[in-house]
Amino acid sequence: LGMDDDDSKVKSLAETIHRKTEGNPFFMLIFLRSLHDEKLLQYNFGVMKWTWDEDAVNSKIVTENVATVLVNKMNRLQEETQRMLMVASCLGA
Repeated sequence: LGMDDDDSKVKSLAETIHRKTEGNPFFMLIFLRSLHDEKLLQYNFGVMKWTWDEDAVNSKIVTENVATVLVNKMNRLQEETQRMLMVASCLGA
């Protein structure tokens, strides 16, 4: 899988993700994506393995509100893209 050779480190990451997301598959996916987006979980092509900062992953807060997840994701968009979404939202369906 290209994970770290240390099985206990991988198990620790899996347990942390499960605990923080309460096993909810949707929030697991969102949490993993946010870790990757924030470069807390990265694929190191030099060693062909996934690497992560255990302390940062442990301190990361997980939201249980889908709206909050989407707002946080939108806030990471470029300012121009955010303005475009605001204008588009006024147009309606």
